Amino acid sequence: MFTTLVTALKGMLVYPQRSTVKKRFKYNPTIGQNILIATISIVIVVLLLTSAVYYAVFSSRTEDLIESQSREINKQIVLNYENYINSVIETANYIQFSSLSMDVDKNFEKLQDIFNYNTSIKKDVVSIFLFSNNGEKVLGTDLNNRYFNSILGEVWFKEAKKETNITHFSAPHTNSFTLTSNENVIFLSRSVEYVQRNEKKVGILLIELNFKTLTDMAAKTNLGNGGHIIILNDKDNLIYLSNSSENIPYLDSLEIAVENFIGGLKTKINSIDYYININTLVHTRWRIVTVNNVNDIALARKEMILILFFIFFISLFLTAIISIFISKRITRPLNTLKDSMLKLEEGNFDSKVEVNGQKEVVRLSKSFNSMIEEIRTLMDKVVAEQTETRKNELRALQNQINPHFLYNTLDSIVWLAENHRSKDVITTVVALARFFRISISSGATQILVKDEISHVENYLKIQKIRYIDKFKYTMDVSNDVEDLYVMKLILQPIVENAIYHGVGDDMELISIRSYKDEKYLYFEVENSGYGITEERISEIYSMLEGADRQTSVGLKNVYQRLKLFYGDSADLKILSILDESTIIKLIIPLDKTGVNS
Repeated sequence: MFTTLVTALKGMLVYPQRSTVKKRFKYNPTIGQNILIATISIVIVVLLLTSAVYYAVFSSRTEDLIESQSREINKQIVLNYENYINSVIETANYIQFSSLSMDVDKNFEKLQDIFNYNTSIKKDVVSIFLFSNNGEKVLGTDLNNRYFNSILGEVWFKEAKKETNITHFSAPHTNSFTLTSNENVIFLSRSVEYVQRNEKKVGILLIELNFKTLTDMAAKTNLGNGGHIIILNDKDNLIYLSNSSENIPYLDSLEIAVENFIGGLKTKINSIDYYININTLVHTRWRIVTVNNVNDIALARKEMILILFFIFFISLFLTAIISIFISKRITRPLNTLKDSMLKLEEGNFDSKVEVNGQKEVVRLSKSFNSMIEEIRTLMDKVVAEQTETRKNELRALQNQINPHFLYNTLDSIVWLAENHRSKDVITTVVALARFFRISISSGATQILVKDEISHVENYLKIQKIRYIDKFKYTMDVSNDVEDLYVMKLILQPIVENAIYHGVGDDMELISIRSYKDEKYLYFEVENSGYGITEERISEIYSMLEGADRQTSVGLKNVYQRLKLFYGDSADLKILSILDESTIIKLIIPLDKTGVNS
């Protein structure tokens, strides 16, 4: 928070000469900049959020309204058609009941009157016929001769005869049995039972319907400019199109209707928004497709966006004017404080701030002076404490190695002496002396890589005598790394760990390598043996990072010193192949290996 305040004050304040205050304020673009930006930013955020929420709610509500209205229109159209079809089916049911309750031969005139009556009172019914299964007319008006001889081959006749439990509706056509004009009619056909000569027989009832009744129902529906109704049969063939003018994109909507069997969706056809609803008629297997023009609602949304943008820019303009006026009044007394802050930014902690003016500014300057003094004191104290702490930690970790190794080596010398191996005692003592001479290194924290390698080699000589040549070792050190500086005693604990965990009944090979690339210096200590499982490696990593003492003292010591001295870019990696080998890899930043300390 304080950093933000300082940054804001620096951006607002410019210290002018008294005679040029107005001129500096007029032409310097940083005066009051942060106040202006902050105020305008808040207004922008509030306006944007308000506009976004309002537009999102408006769009959501309009989308819901479009969908609900389109579905209601489609539902109403389907309901009208189904009511009409149900009334026709009721007529067919009544005629079927009459045919079954009276003998055709005995009551021919009465039955014929029923057929004629239902034809005359219903404007949409053109004619009604009853045919036998052999295609002979039983009841109805006179037939047109051109159809009489081909009834058995008609699709409507065969379908009704084949599927006896279904009422069949044909596609519109002009092959009427009674009309002489080319008006479209629809055939309703079904298998029925009737009585003739006291014998129950099966025949086909046919009702001719005027298709104009269905088209008139569709014409009464307002679906907007370009909106239309499509009726498809169960084979996706077009039965009816309410509007077939060139401006109506019925081919696109027909394709969508074929791809989507039932339901509703919004689509764009010829850059115009439409909402398409598809539903089925229960008794006909037809699908009713309503294509509703909803482009006016989309245009209303665009107009809403323009209005919101207009309100946004007007509000922004007024906010900018008011913010400039306010910033001019509150920033002038802070100009002197700005110069002192700039000096502080350059690292001058000795500069005192002297401000005269408003009470708030004077109090702020005094608090600022106290803060600078306290920061300077704390910085000096922290630097001194961190330096001393780092030195102490490194000394403690490094001293942890020497006693540990010295104890083991002296124990080995005692064992050699007890076994009268005087030459090995001499070799061990000489190697130990050289080992500690390099360890001491005149108190230096870092030594050359070649000295660290020599230090490890002396250690290996001691350990070979102790373990009676139960392991061999190889050294592979690149020439270009020998004169680099590394933290001393970084390899010996790793080698000690390899010997401790690797030497057994079989001969062990320990390989020590050192090389570098463009960024890092690498040390690798590899030993043959049983290897380490992935689970154990994960446990060791956790122990290195935490306070757990169960892992190797030397391994944890090296890891801690690496991180303490070289930082997070240094690392210790464990690579292992079961029943083959284990590699401990040290990674040291190359940019920290060129200076002794």
